[in-house]
Amino acid sequence: ALAGSYSKNHIEMGIVPFGALGLFASLLMFAQGSSAAFMTLASFLFGFSGGIFIVPLNANIQFFTSEEQMGRTLAGSNFIQNIFMAAFLLLAMAFSIFAVSTPEIFVITSFSVLICALVAIKYLPHLFARLLIMPFFRIGYTINVDGVENIPQKGGVLLLGNHMSWIDWAVLQMASPRPIRFAMHKSFYEIWYLKWLLNLFDVIPIGAGASKSALEKIRECLDAGDVVALFPEGHISYNGQIDEFAHGYEIAASDTNSVIVPFYLRGLWGSSFSRAQKYYQKISRKIDGKRAIRVSFGAPLAPETKAPQVREKVVELSFFSWAEYLKTLEPMQFSWLKHAKADLFKRSMVDSTGADLNNLKVIATVLVFLSKFKFSFLKERNVGVILPSSVMGSIINLMLFIRGKISVNLNYTLSEQNLIGCADKAGLRSIITSRQFIAKLKARGFELEESLKGRLIYLEDVAQGISKADKICAMLKAILMPRWLLELIYFRDVRIDDDATILFSSGSEGTPKGIVLTHKNIMANIKQISEIVNTDGNDVILASLPIFHSFGLTAATFFPLSEGIASAHVPDPTDAFAVGKMVAKYHATIMFGTSTFFRLYTKNKKLNPLMFSTIRYAIAGAEKLNAAVKREFKMKFGVEIYEGYGTTETSPVVSVNTANVLEPEFFKELVFSKEGSVGLPTAGTIIRICDPTSLEKLENGQAGLILIGGHQVMKGYYLDEERTKEAIVELDGVRYYNSGDIGFLDEAGFLTITDRLSRFAKIGGEMISLGALEAQISAVLGDEVTFVCTNVADEKKGEQVVMLFSGEMSEEDVAARIRASAIPSIMQPSKIYKVEAVPVLGTGKVDFKSSKKLAAQLVAGEGNLGTAEEA
Repeated sequence: ALAGSYSKNHIEMGIVPFGALGLFASLLMFAQGSSAAFMTLASFLFGFSGGIFIVPLNANIQFFTSEEQMGRTLAGSNFIQNIFMAAFLLLAMAFSIFAVSTPEIFVITSFSVLICALVAIKYLPHLFARLLIMPFFRIGYTINVDGVENIPQKGGVLLLGNHMSWIDWAVLQMASPRPIRFAMHKSFYEIWYLKWLLNLFDVIPIGAGASKSALEKIRECLDAGDVVALFPEGHISYNGQIDEFAHGYEIAASDTNSVIVPFYLRGLWGSSFSRAQKYYQKISRKIDGKRAIRVSFGAPLAPETKAPQVREKVVELSFFSWAEYLKTLEPMQFSWLKHAKADLFKRSMVDSTGADLNNLKVIATVLVFLSKFKFSFLKERNVGVILPSSVMGSIINLMLFIRGKISVNLNYTLSEQNLIGCADKAGLRSIITSRQFIAKLKARGFELEESLKGRLIYLEDVAQGISKADKICAMLKAILMPRWLLELIYFRDVRIDDDATILFSSGSEGTPKGIVLTHKNIMANIKQISEIVNTDGNDVILASLPIFHSFGLTAATFFPLSEGIASAHVPDPTDAFAVGKMVAKYHATIMFGTSTFFRLYTKNKKLNPLMFSTIRYAIAGAEKLNAAVKREFKMKFGVEIYEGYGTTETSPVVSVNTANVLEPEFFKELVFSKEGSVGLPTAGTIIRICDPTSLEKLENGQAGLILIGGHQVMKGYYLDEERTKEAIVELDGVRYYNSGDIGFLDEAGFLTITDRLSRFAKIGGEMISLGALEAQISAVLGDEVTFVCTNVADEKKGEQVVMLFSGEMSEEDVAARIRASAIPSIMQPSKIYKVEAVPVLGTGKVDFKSSKKLAAQLVAGEGNLGTAEEA
């Protein structure tokens, strides 16, 4: 039974030396035996040790024998056993002839067994040490292994994978059924007090001055049928991402009689043996204090497989490893309560109204609202929210999650028609908002009170019913009630796969699409962001993006709540001075924004450069980061902007650049940021570049359609199965989101966006469908003109829509009619040019490529056809 328990994933041969040592001890006990109890104990130890000695050996013989050879092998094994039994019988007769006493026979036999044990330890040092370490390792870790069957039973194997911590080698050896020889950098190998131990385990030193000999040694080991492990990243991770794989191993592996087996280690980033911050180490543990580690082995590859292809397979393994990890997580609200109860007086969230709440006050406020909303929207699954990025915006979303409701944060900048359409499509009968915010929107021209009359629930009205006794009672509950009791009384039974929120698109293609994100989508992206941010617990997130924006909701609101770090909320990201004041006052360290917003901050003269002095990460997304904006922001504030990539459909973060690091041991720069790229994919994310028509996979460096596979990929579009089928593609067991973007991956894994497949313009982070716009303009102008809309670069907004037309109408007339139409202002062309003829192909279809080129020339002032009418 013991041998079986230690052979959970493979036959544990490391137990054999322990069995031999047990036999040695029991035989010595027989020699010294004087009482019945002592002899009984010796007999028990002898039987037990014999079992753990012989069972793995017999199992190993059967495991490594093919079915065709099984009968012959077992017969041979029995024949050899019979020979040894006969030999020992003759030996016993010899002992009798020479009058050797029974105790002496036991002593002689015991030392013979001891020699066998020492030989077993010599030839199985890896497995013996594994079994010795495992009981201590299990105190703080649990190890799960996937794909162990992918390691061949015999023959040379080169294991290649990611490098997360200082103990990767030990974990890998505990997961492998075969002993592994590791390649280690020479600087560590030469440490005098480790060298003797490393030699015992046949470690291969590699590095400056030893690379050629090390590669030759690896080749010899592979040809000899050994298992060798390398970490081709060449360094322990600094951010949990998979870095570029070096090509060095290719020399050793090529033309050998071996296979390459890729592996992925998950769970060691955040351990005390990794480079993660202490706070991240704490929050990334499981609730029971143990760290769950998963080792995944992939299918064998040919020894000639190049480094980028091996890295690609490791990335694919990460996807499936994260699938298992996410099964162990609870929804965000449970994670929030765990961290909040652990440190009641730590600051949680602040906003520009002066609200400043620690964890205790947030819990108490949530409990008060749970009480006041107890009988509200009982039968409603979806509940709307119209609030800015604020303390109340965060608390209301948190309260809805706890109630098991699906929050629908409505985009209050949409046209009245589209906003009502979103509310109707989501079946919203209740929309939580505030009179103060509705009044501010009204002053900006957004009339929502009449449009949504009868559905609005005002927080001011709810607040009037909250007494001082309610507040005191909630505060006492927050202090005195343990976490499990709060969950039992207030938290609905919500599973990780349940729907969490619906976010609506801008409606540039007609009716806005409702993107359904599950709790798993959100938690996957939170954990992916958390690995990269690697917080020390003192970080403050600047939450200035609106909560109807996926970045504002997941990254700036849910991420700090889930991970127990503070957030500073600003309701309007275009109010540059307000943003600067919040950063300076609360020492914000991480800010998210768009190129447009960062440009505003750069140009604003009221913003003192020292206001952003505490920022360590400024992440740009939603639109292409303008090179001039990046340069000028760095010059003014001394802060680097790192560009990322994401979509609402991916919760939203897909990839991001992070700071380069100088490796202190070897003074080598490790590249985690590349100019022009949108960074490395987050952990557990697969980027597939394929042909837009056939979906056939393309090689690195080739531009194609970007498919995004990851657990942050949406469930689908709300009540829109047809659009969901168009957007989601399933390949090789992975659900991919068809981004509609064109780009390529380089050998290091960095993603670069080059164009868009569909005719879209991206303005201020909003996707504008040019086809949908043309349909609306056609309805306004009829057949009076021939026209085309195209997108060209714009310094302020990333891109702008330019309209080219020919006909009898003037530019002024066209512009006036478009302005007077119901076309949303964000979709209307920025510039309108009258040309002699709209470019067409020989087939009579519009030549979009030539149209875009002509529009760019006209915008740049190089064309001489027509003059622009500013729309």
